[in-house]
This record gives sequence, structure tokens and C-alpha cells, in this order.
Amino acid sequence: MNRALIIMIIAMLAGTITAQTQIANNTFEQWTSTAKDVAIPKGWHSYGDGDCQLKGIYSWGCGPMLKNHSNRVTGHSGYGCEIHSVTLAGNLVNGVLTTGQMQFASADNSSSDNNTYTDKDNKLGHNAAMKFTGRPDSVYFWCKFEMKKPSNVAVAKFHIHGNIAYKDISTHSASTPQKGKIANAFCDIKDRNDGKWHQYKYKFTYYDEQNHVVPTTSRTPSYILACFSTNKVAKGGNNGDKLLIDDIVMVYNKRLSYINIDGIALPDFAPDRTEYTWYCDGSGRIPQVEAEAQSPHAKVRIEQQNQAIRIIVCHDDGEKVYTVELVDRGLTMAR
Repeated sequence: MNRALIIMIIAMLAGTITAQTQIANNTFEQWTSTAKDVAIPKGWHSYGDGDCQLKGIYSWGCGPMLKNHSNRVTGHSGYGCEIHSVTLAGNLVNGVLTTGQMQFASADNSSSDNNTYTDKDNKLGHNAAMKFTGRPDSVYFWCKFEMKKPSNVAVAKFHIHGNIAYKDISTHSASTPQKGKIANAFCDIKDRNDGKWHQYKYKFTYYDEQNHVVPTTSRTPSYILACFSTNKVAKGGNNGDKLLIDDIVMVYNKRLSYINIDGIALPDFAPDRTEYTWYCDGSGRIPQVEAEAQSPHAKVRIEQQNQAIRIIVCHDDGEKVYTVELVDRGLTMAR
């Protein structure tokens, strides 16, 4: 196998790993269609490809229901996605955007039979399952909420889970037990009534198999189920409420909390500064270094050399390197 081919394979593998630590098309630049009523960002789903299981006279609502209440708009940067609520047959239907499959099985909008789920086996052929292997510390995203009443609250939910058809139901809270649950972030979105985009930042909470909150986990996720809605309550809000979404980023904190050298705190340490100098006593002894990552999901590796110390913080999406140059104080004074 030649060198060029090896480099190409490594690059392809690296791209795959990166894609699984961020939501695909998280900037909403790729769209499957921009025609009216069918505009949907690639990798995302809404009413247009939902699974409508309504029976009898209620099945008549499947036609109007299976239209995407979404549009491509000018976003925080480039394009963004707008979802909006509508009234169908006298019922308010919240605008929804998800990485999963939408299911409508009850005429009651608040029924648990109506949900979104990760269709990991692709039973409906919509590829409504977002593969994901990261353990992020936080999620950042930009929104602009145009609502009819200032009291309305939109919602974003991010469920990190195992190899299971995980569900999101409007009545679920962050602490609701569910098989396969690894982490989640439930995010309330309130309008500031200024017509501007705002960035929202929320931390992930991690759970063990018994649904107890834990600081970290060794379990590797399989999927992420992301869901946005114009209102956190089924049939909540008002006709014409709009939620604009853009630039969703999973944040992996690779900062250090401290660096100690021979038991002494590095005096000018700052988590975002990565290059330092440490003056030694000239004995040639390599000093002992201790460092701790801010994130419980990150690991720290220390590489000590004669003239420098490298402190590597490893997280699911890559590394951050701190360097401490070792300088002989005696030689410096001699100059």
C-alpha cells in the first residue's frame, strides 16, 4: 500500500470520526428541496415524511399533516431553518424539526403515541437516525423566535443514546427514565422580542443505566436524537409562531483546570493559554508535572522531555496541547 493511499485512508477515517461528534448538516447549508411546502434540510425531518397512522375519519388529516412546516431562510451565518406552527382542522400543530422519525398515531396532539424517534433500522426508508459517538460537555446553537405572545416558550431537546429506537415525547422531562439513555440537554428558548439572533448554551447531563445523574460515562453513544419545536407544550403557542434555527455546535471542553510543577502552581496559568516557560535550577532534573482537565470526559497525557513538557488533553473530537518550555535559570542569568 503506497504512502498516498495510506494518507487518504487516514483522512477518510478522521472525517468519519469528526462527523460522528457533531450533528450532520448542523449549519443548515444543505437542502433536499427548496420548493414550497417541501423545504427540508438534509439529514433532518419534519411532517413531510412523517409516519401518519391515523385511522377512520382522522386519516383525512394525513394529507394536510404531511406537509413540512419549514423553510430555508437567511440564518445566523449562511442559511438557517425556519419552522412554524399552523392550524389544521381547528387544532394547533407546533412546528417541529428533528433528526429522527415523526410518528402520528393519535388525533390528540398531546398523546404519547405522537412522538419522534430514532429509526435506527430505517423501517420507513427515510434515514431518520443520526449516528453519533461523542460525549460533549455542552451544545451551542443560534435561534430567533418570532411568537405571537411573549409568554410562549419554544424548546430544543438533544438526546444522546445507545443502539435503540429512542423516543422523544412532548411530556417527557430531562429526568424521565428511558432505556438506552446516556445524556440529554433540554433547552427552553424564550424570545427577547428584539428581532435578532441569539446564541443559546446548555450543558449535557449524563446518566447511568439506572437513570442516576453521573459526572461522566464510559458508554459510547450510537445516536443522537435532536428535536426543535415552536412550543414546549403540545398544542401550545399560537398559529404563526416561528422558530429560526442555525449553527448547532457540540462543544468538547479541552481546557485544563491547572498545571502544577513540582507541587507549585504555574503562576501565569490561564485555561486558554497553551504556551509557558518554566525556569529550572540547572540540575538537569526533569520536574514533576500535574494537570487536570476541566471536563470529566477528557483525559490528560503528559510527555516530559529534556527541554519541554507537553500536556495533551484528549477529548472525543480531538486534542489540545499545552507546552511548557524548560529553561536553565543559571544560563539565563549568565547571559
